[in-house]
Amino acid sequence: MAGIGFELRRILRRKSYWALLEAYTYAGIVSSGPWLLSIFGILLLGFFALGARFASVPIIQFQVSVTYLIAVSLILTGPLQLLFTRHIADMLFARQARAVIPVLLSMLAGACAIGAVFAALALSLFFRDTPWLYRVLLAIAFTELCGVWVLTIMATSLKDYKGLVAAYLLAYLTVVMLGLALGARWGLDGYLVAFACGQGVLLVALGILVIREFPGYLHWPRKYQGRGKFFWSLSVSGLFFNLAVWADKFLFWFDPATSGAVIGPLRDSPLYDVPIFLSYLLIVPGLAVFLFRLETDFVDAYDAYNRAIVDGGSYAELNAAKLSMISATRTGLWDIAKIQGVTVLLSFAFVHQLLHLLGYPQSYARIFQFDVIGVSLQLLMMSMLNVYQYLDLRGRGVLLSGVFLIGNVVLTYLSLRAGPFFYGLGFLSALFVSDLIGLALLTSDLERIDFTTFVRAR
Repeated sequence: MAGIGFELRRILRRKSYWALLEAYTYAGIVSSGPWLLSIFGILLLGFFALGARFASVPIIQFQVSVTYLIAVSLILTGPLQLLFTRHIADMLFARQARAVIPVLLSMLAGACAIGAVFAALALSLFFRDTPWLYRVLLAIAFTELCGVWVLTIMATSLKDYKGLVAAYLLAYLTVVMLGLALGARWGLDGYLVAFACGQGVLLVALGILVIREFPGYLHWPRKYQGRGKFFWSLSVSGLFFNLAVWADKFLFWFDPATSGAVIGPLRDSPLYDVPIFLSYLLIVPGLAVFLFRLETDFVDAYDAYNRAIVDGGSYAELNAAKLSMISATRTGLWDIAKIQGVTVLLSFAFVHQLLHLLGYPQSYARIFQFDVIGVSLQLLMMSMLNVYQYLDLRGRGVLLSGVFLIGNVVLTYLSLRAGPFFYGLGFLSALFVSDLIGLALLTSDLERIDFTTFVRAR
């Protein structure tokens, strides 16, 4: 997202409150990506549909179906996302920009093919008792989502932030408006048709934006064939992290004490789902700060440090660049902590009013408070992992993601056994432990980054 971050920073040069609001609004939308926007879209569609007195059961079935589509597609494509990002970055560094499009199309075709095969197998094995049209629509939407996650990687590196925001808004406006129109007549099938159409719009729009930015060959260049190096540890890190993010949700969904059947094998846990997904919407301010601080300021400092090495700078210049990079990292993490700290305090202060406004029971309040802290800690974890990807310390990413995964599974399971008072505390605790480990390691790794860099270079 650094490309968009640098473009958005130009808006801030106007030095006005309107420019500040404009820049952070764009940053919030761009950094939220299709995942959070999908959650917002399905919640918004449900809110409007129930307000229009549409049947509640199809709405619930739709929301649960889409949640599973998002979760499983993210986990399935998780191993590809970081791997693909690094591969493209290496190509651009090697001035192979004209080879990006064929690699992108190959990765897109592979992700969609894997998604289609997985969907066909899963639906044939576990959804035999559901209507055939429902299964077909799930398969289409799932395949589209697998493609969207791949294209999102490239789209967030573009400079055309207005085009990207327009693509997101058009896609989810399509979901909401078409869903209201079709859902009133065809119920669940109508909502799924709307969601599939919206994802199709987003898939095409993102593809157009990327191809416009990276015009190139439609065939694989011979001079690049077979030369690309894939770092498979990134696949492990991506898989672990996405599994970790959804582990607590799956445990709540399939625990009989906290869940109920919705459609086919799909289950939900309203007492946990509502608080956790509302909490995710509250990290948008922190994501905007993340875009400006760690995806722009840190990248600037990181590039300066690399230039000092490549250009044969003196020890004083190298040390100054290192200190600047450490300062940018600390400032970025601290700014994210501050903005999310304010968000947490406001959510605590107005939790009862928020739940009343949205029509949810006040019993969700404590879980919501735990989850708001948890998702804020998740943002901190994402920020540290982002820094480690730039520093090319891939083992750290695997370690932190693995700790998060194991911690979330174990501690969420224990919280379920402990009783309702502790619901949500497992997710929070797993991230708290992971963040403490990550901060300790990152502090040490940044202090000795020059030693690590030159030792590895040998």
